[in-house]
This record gives sequence, C-alpha cells and structure tokens, in this order.
Amino acid sequence: MELMSQPFSGQLGNRLIELLESEDYHTLNFAVAFAKNSGVLRVKDSLEGFRKRGGKVNAFVGVDLGGTSYEALQVLLLHTDTLNVVHAEKSQTFHPKIYQFLGERKGFAIVGSHNMTGGGLWTNFESSVLVSIDEPSTDKTNISKELDEYFGKLKSLNDSFMLISKKDDIEELLQHGYVVKEVAERIHRAKNNKNNETHKSLFGKGVSVKLPSIAGTQKESAAPIAAPPKSISVLPSDEGPTIWFETRKMTGGSRNILDLSMKSLVERGDPRGTAFDLGDPKFMRGAVEFFGLDPDATDKSKDITINFDGVDYTGNTILFPSGQHANGTWRLQIKGTSPSEVGITEAFRKNDAGHYLVKKVITFTKIQDDYYFMSVFPDSQIESFKAASSILARNGSSGQARLLGIL
Repeated sequence: MELMSQPFSGQLGNRLIELLESEDYHTLNFAVAFAKNSGVLRVKDSLEGFRKRGGKVNAFVGVDLGGTSYEALQVLLLHTDTLNVVHAEKSQTFHPKIYQFLGERKGFAIVGSHNMTGGGLWTNFESSVLVSIDEPSTDKTNISKELDEYFGKLKSLNDSFMLISKKDDIEELLQHGYVVKEVAERIHRAKNNKNNETHKSLFGKGVSVKLPSIAGTQKESAAPIAAPPKSISVLPSDEGPTIWFETRKMTGGSRNILDLSMKSLVERGDPRGTAFDLGDPKFMRGAVEFFGLDPDATDKSKDITINFDGVDYTGNTILFPSGQHANGTWRLQIKGTSPSEVGITEAFRKNDAGHYLVKKVITFTKIQDDYYFMSVFPDSQIESFKAASSILARNGSSGQARLLGIL
C-alpha cells in the first residue's frame, strides 16, 4: 500500500501509463468526476496500446460542474471499450476518482483525488492510496470485491446512467448543455473574471510542475524547423494557450487553407512581454508565431498534428508559399490524415456537406509545439470570442484583415 502525494512523491499520470504498459492486467475500470483533453490526450495512446494487446477499458465519467468537456468524451469514445456518463438531475455530484486494474493473478487499485485532466494526473496537488492486490490478504481481497460491487452499482443506476456508444450521444449532451467545448468554457470563465477584476492575490504560485510531452506526433518537415524565438507562456492551469481565427471564405479547393499573418495589427491588448512582442504596441508578430515558427523565416516549413473530433490528423503543413499563386503570407494547410488514412477534409464533409470551415470561428489549443486540438464554432459567436481575448488583433497588418484573438 502506498500514499502518492502529487507532485511531491510522483505523478499519477506517469503511474497509469506504466500500469497500462504492464502485461499483468487485462482490464481497467475507472470512474472520474472530470475529464479534459489536457489529461485524456496524454494517456490515449497508452489506453489504445493496452486495448491492442487484448485489454479492456471501461470508463465512468461525470458531467457535473462543467468539469468534463465535449472534446474529452470524443477522445474517450475512440479509446475505451465502454464509455458511460453518470449524472443525477438534482444536487448530487458524481465525484469519485477510482482506477481499478484487473489481472489473472494480480490487481491494482487507486482511490483518491485524481481526475482525468492534466492537473489531476500531473500538476495539481492531489493524493491517492495505491494498493497492489498481488498477495493473499483479506483486506486487499475485500477492496477488490468492493470495487467490483461499486462499478456494478453504477451500471444499475438506470436513468442516471448513460452508455455513450456513438458520436451522436455526445452531440446530444452538447446540445442540451451537459458538456461544453473547452474553449467555450474558457470564454465563459473569462467573462466572469472580468466581472471580478478587483480580486487581490493573497497566495503564491505553488510548486512548478510541467505537463509531459506526447511523443511521436510530428512527421518530418520539408525543411528544418525554425526554433521559436521564445516560448508562449502557458496558463497557470493545465490548459494550453488558445488562438482563434475568423475564417470568412477560406481558400483552397476544399476551403481548408488558413492564412497565418507575418505581422498583425493589434486591436486591443498588449503583446509586450509575450512571444508576439514586436517592439511596437500597434503591431505584433503574426499568427504563425503561435505555431512555433519565426514569421521572418520564410524558407522554413513545419508539419503539425491536429486532433479534431477526437482523432489525430498528422501532416498539416505550415509554409510560406512561393510562385504565381502565392499571396505573401504564411499558410496552414489543414490536410492531415488519420492513422486509418482518412483525411481531415473527409471528416469536415461528414459534419457539413458544404465547406465546413467557411464563415466560422476556428480555435487551436496548444498541447505541445507540434500538437494542437481544433474546435469549430459558428461565426455568430465572434463577439463572445472578441470580449474574452487577452489580445485581439487582425490576421494581417490592415484593419480589413480577418480577426484573431489569444485566449
């Protein structure tokens, strides 16, 4: 038996990945109150590896208090054998954090405070008791039996238990407000924070802890990648920085090419001290800077992975085009393919028979320098995006260019 006090004596995310890579276990059952992409995207490959070796993953997730996102459920649907949502239509919060590994000869149980978020698994102050059930013990046998009974009771909750078997089930939760997109939640929070601008900080910043990188997301670029002049500051929570773009008509045959400015006109906010600082309060470094490329290094290119609707699409190229059709600006070619060789543009067509990205607001949230998750919103919400942005600018140096913002 072990007490893990994160981050002082380890991080549960690392331990979960180790357990998923072990051949001692054939089943993982977990129940968490909250799931966000910051955690789910960092464990999904381990979940999938466990399943490919014959393992089963059964998830029970709450949707109370805005703690679970639309995007996280999409990822979990693809990387679990059963995905279940537990919710009571009264003042009763589903709030457990339990991970149960089952094997032929041994088991492992984790009970504590760790949700499936980046903070819960790596950066927050959290504590859990870890119990290895690999030796005869009445107490340990009882723990295993009681956990089996607990998961059985969750399944018997009838109307407070929902099996998520297809994407449409998650869409229904979104439409009825049980989950929201992560960027939408951030916008809502920013609005509330503006109403409380007189807040005075009474405490320090805690312990410095970094989220782990995700390996193997980036393909080789056509040319060496330019190192960013300085890193973008990560928010104090486990959320990565987010940039949004007004798309208008887009370009490309599939309307899948997004222009990224070399230089941006600042409408509101102060880029000084950020990666966008150009030494001129009226202008800032262009949108391509967000993706880790120097706007002036036009001989460079870079491939990024975009997670959209829970699926990773690799081979989305950022480049500065040349030739007679070049328009003098950087471009993000949103043209990646999934591991099953399905193109991201095919996924767009499934959502909209027309051009899905036209007249929208699209957002990119940074997980790491070559890996982002993308969400799409109707352009009718642009005023909310403008109000929530710490920096509001134009995707170009003129006042007629499309809007962009940093959240």
